[in-house]
Amino acid sequence: MVRMMLILLTIVVAAMAGTAGAAVPPAPEPVSRQDWEFLVKAHQGSLAEIEAGLAVRRKAQSQDGKVGRAVRELGEQLIVDHMRLDRLIRQVADEMGVKLPDEPSAAQRKQLEEVMALGGAEFDRAWIDMEIASHRNGVILVRQQVENSSDPRMRKLAFAVEQVVRTHLNMFLHVHESPVPSPSKS
Repeated sequence: MVRMMLILLTIVVAAMAGTAGAAVPPAPEPVSRQDWEFLVKAHQGSLAEIEAGLAVRRKAQSQDGKVGRAVRELGEQLIVDHMRLDRLIRQVADEMGVKLPDEPSAAQRKQLEEVMALGGAEFDRAWIDMEIASHRNGVILVRQQVENSSDPRMRKLAFAVEQVVRTHLNMFLHVHESPVPSPSKS
């Protein structure tokens, strides 16, 4: 009888251990400081670019001028591409257990506010210059991540970010090098 009770107790304990292990998800692997910083910076960068695109939507000089139209089109492209990219960033951050901030950094917000204070072609040119600097910094950040991360998810994400950032940088450089059209004379 005692032997039967021990066997029954062993079966119950084993069964409980098996269900307890199945009900608890595995703990996420520790995230390196570099990967954590990349996720935060990439997310804040995307948020800043979405805000910059929305700012252009409200502020670009006009659809008649070449720079104004180009800036407006670039702003729309930023919104679309960075919303898509940020979904990927948030997905990887969730998988890795990284909490992301809700807004761009204070420096990013301040820089956009300064550009927003300008008007007309001055705004367009300052906005393009801001975007060139931002995307050049983004290329450096992404290259460091691609070269130094040991996590395959992070390298894959960094490659995706790099494609978008390099494409945008090339678009901004192309517009920056284009001559500003003269106002039409009536």
